[in-house]
Amino acid sequence: MWRVLLVDDSALIRNAVQAALEPYGLEFGHAENGQVAVDKALASDWDLIFLDVVMPIKDGPAALREIRGRGNTSPVVLVTSVSTAAIVANAVKLGGVHYIVKPFTPDQIRAVATKLLKLDASALSRPPRVLLQHADPALPAQLRKLLPGHVAIDPSQALAQSLDLAERGRRDLVIIESRELANEMREIANVIRHALPAAGIFAVVDDAAPSSLWCPDEALDGSLPRKLDDALVRGFLYPNFLRPLVAFDRTVARVAGFRGPPAHLPAYVATVARLLVEHCATIDRTADLVIDLGRVPADPDAIVALVAAVDRELRTTGAAPSFRVHPAMHASTTRRLPRIVLI
Repeated sequence: MWRVLLVDDSALIRNAVQAALEPYGLEFGHAENGQVAVDKALASDWDLIFLDVVMPIKDGPAALREIRGRGNTSPVVLVTSVSTAAIVANAVKLGGVHYIVKPFTPDQIRAVATKLLKLDASALSRPPRVLLQHADPALPAQLRKLLPGHVAIDPSQALAQSLDLAERGRRDLVIIESRELANEMREIANVIRHALPAAGIFAVVDDAAPSSLWCPDEALDGSLPRKLDDALVRGFLYPNFLRPLVAFDRTVARVAGFRGPPAHLPAYVATVARLLVEHCATIDRTADLVIDLGRVPADPDAIVALVAAVDRELRTTGAAPSFRVHPAMHASTTRRLPRIVLI
């Protein structure tokens, strides 16, 4: 739900912090020195900044002074060592500054981020899950290599076992890879959809084209090429189906921002709509349900499609949601959704 800027001249350290926090569904930006950090901090909104103290070009305290001097009040966690304790003490006076000492552990990173962003600590106990129905024995290892470590993969080589797994528990993404089942992919997807209404369901085919990644056909969301790569898995499947896209705080549902090229936006919109319908349908019908779309891209067509789909489905359950949109989108979307409450 939140945007975090990671600033360190070591890519290994930035990646370690990202890996520790990725299960929470955060959005990350990277900067390799203090000057890049200043530029990025002032060019966009960040909910938290991890800022290394010792860096080339411009160190952490100098970057922090400039960031604060130009009106940015984002909380900052200085990443320091014992030898820079005095520097950190002076930086804390700038306000909104916390610190963590190297070498740190993933648990320490999570603890400070959880405190400052009020993250849901239970996210670690319910990682996103992939159901992989496959005939190719190399596919599970290939997928494991490409996905973040916190994502769970449930492989199955038998269709009956796959259907049983779908019935027994939540899965966020289903991939069906089998030449023998090629003519039955749509029917299999329809059966799985009843058990997993919010999941992304994809077939692996030999002749999949880039345009078929998101090409819904009944319950089947699209087709994937047999050779999976980082752009496909980390650039399309993970951000749209496996990271947390909706967070709930009592009767407020907050939607995470979009990652990826414009061609992937329809997949994001469809997944968010499914998740909202699935989760909001269980909320007390008399509650004032608010769906916060403030981080959804400023695309009127996408917002209208999302609001219309969710409102239509939830009203059949007796719920009457209101939708919070970005101020820049309010006028244009209100005209196209006259009977829906937009705030």
